[in-house]
Amino acid sequence: MLAFSALSLGVWPLSRLAQRLREFPTDGPVSFDGKDVWIGEHRLPRREIFWRKNWHQVVWDGLSAQRQDLPRALAKAKEIGFRGIRPTSVWLGVEGDGVFDFCLSEAGPHLLIVGATGTGKSELLRLLVSGWLSQPEPLELTLIDFKGGATMARFARHPKVVALATDLATTEVVNIAKTLEGNLADRQRLLAEGGAANIEEYVKNVARLSRHIIVIDELGELLRQNPVLAVVLEQVAARGRSLGMHLVAANQSLSGVSRGLLVNLRARIAMGEMDPIDLSQLGFRLRTKPQILPAEWRAARLKTGEGFELNFQFPVGF
Repeated sequence: MLAFSALSLGVWPLSRLAQRLREFPTDGPVSFDGKDVWIGEHRLPRREIFWRKNWHQVVWDGLSAQRQDLPRALAKAKEIGFRGIRPTSVWLGVEGDGVFDFCLSEAGPHLLIVGATGTGKSELLRLLVSGWLSQPEPLELTLIDFKGGATMARFARHPKVVALATDLATTEVVNIAKTLEGNLADRQRLLAEGGAANIEEYVKNVARLSRHIIVIDELGELLRQNPVLAVVLEQVAARGRSLGMHLVAANQSLSGVSRGLLVNLRARIAMGEMDPIDLSQLGFRLRTKPQILPAEWRAARLKTGEGFELNFQFPVGF
């Protein structure tokens, strides 16, 4: 009896402690990965019998709201051409309960997107380009599509697109390499003559100068077929920030991406559920958390050049 009484006295404070540990704010976003349910950063017990009474309603309301809010968010973004809140940003989907507003010059200045086939890399590139072409700010885009042109063909006739090359016309790639080299030299000369340290100073004190974004789908295949372009892209990645030239590249893995490029492609986006080792190689500290999303949406994780990480969701097939 004494032993039973002692055991009972020990269980009671432990149960009270467990109850206190289970108390947390329930105003965070709800997510479900097919195995675990999360409210914010808190994972709920796998067996619902251990859930607190209010968690059931919070989870139901959270998942229902997500299903309803995503189509509305996409429709609203389409109306404004996927432009962001700021003049130099683009709408790139949703983050938690709000809009994911992405500014390349602040988050990058260069971006590497990595993910396996089917994770939505090409769709994300199209979303980025759509937003940039809708911006009121002066901008030029060079598009290199080594998937037969399927990703970028729709933008070919836009006045802001100054060049489009595909793996079906390799001579265009050689011409683009020469053009980019000339663009780098011209911008260096302009800034030197204007006494400006970077494009921001030049625009403020001297004259208007458009930013130039080079967008590449399947970077590894591009460099495999055109190794001469590697030198030019490394120069853009190394010197482009101050000159207003930005590089955005998508690839299935880090294979084929040179060290010279990787060290300057400081902003990274990991697509879908990536292996922890791959995430570590990309510089991510936190593992991506799987999510259940509608068929027309995908999940990704951004790491900015300053090391900040966040999860977001973006649409496909828009």
